Amino acid sequence: MKVNVLSIDGKEVEKFDVPSFFSNEVRKDLILRAVRSELSMKFQPKAPYKWAGLQTSAEYIGNKDKYRTMKNRGGAMLPHEKLPKGRYGRVRMIPFAVTGRRAHPPKVEKILAEKINKKEYQKALFSAISASCIPDVVKERTGAQYKVPYVLVDEIEKVNKSKDVLKMLETLGLNEEIQKSINSRKRITGVKKTRMGRAYKERKSVLFVVSNDCPLMKSGLNLSGSSVVTVDKLTVNDLAPGGLPGRLVIWSKNSIQRLGEIYGNN
Repeated sequence: MKVNVLSIDGKEVEKFDVPSFFSNEVRKDLILRAVRSELSMKFQPKAPYKWAGLQTSAEYIGNKDKYRTMKNRGGAMLPHEKLPKGRYGRVRMIPFAVTGRRAHPPKVEKILAEKINKKEYQKALFSAISASCIPDVVKERTGAQYKVPYVLVDEIEKVNKSKDVLKMLETLGLNEEIQKSINSRKRITGVKKTRMGRAYKERKSVLFVVSNDCPLMKSGLNLSGSSVVTVDKLTVNDLAPGGLPGRLVIWSKNSIQRLGEIYGNN
């Protein structure tokens, strides 16, 4: 598969052969499964304190001949607090009692991660890459028609100012994606804000894929909804956030060459 390599000014420079997995079959089911697996790896195990609600003097004594027995006294035969002189106080320990234990608390032993086979994940990654190269799939996600894939010269990795990156996107006719992300920005309030750890949410826009650490990793990240990732750390969730394929991706020529070296050209 041959694609056009564009300059920063949007002019065609040369033709370039991309690896064959850029034209793989799009498997939305595999992509969704891979994304769920990635997100499940971030779940943090949680559970209450093992002895919560059980650290009390409460005890149930059912034998009527024993000291502190609860039989034949007209009270609930449940674990009660021990009081002086053989008396008993309030019910404790059981789930429906005040300060009692939880009935079915979450457990740290529970397996939260959804595993996926390596070959299956690799196939999902190839499928997500292929989806980002099909105009109809990209349009289904973004709502706009683009001449994908966008492969730019390696000089793109040296752009160190956000205004220059934005100017480049305007030249390519892709600045609309950034504007959509800005317009979608919504404030997060209440408890949700503390849980999510951020004050705003916005839609994903452009993804820049580079060969290694470079100035673009900082300048490109300042644009609304954009992401910059090195090709060796590229994930399915980067290419298809939320499991929906067709994100607008801008590749550097060197990143595609390195991708072919990592996975082979088959």
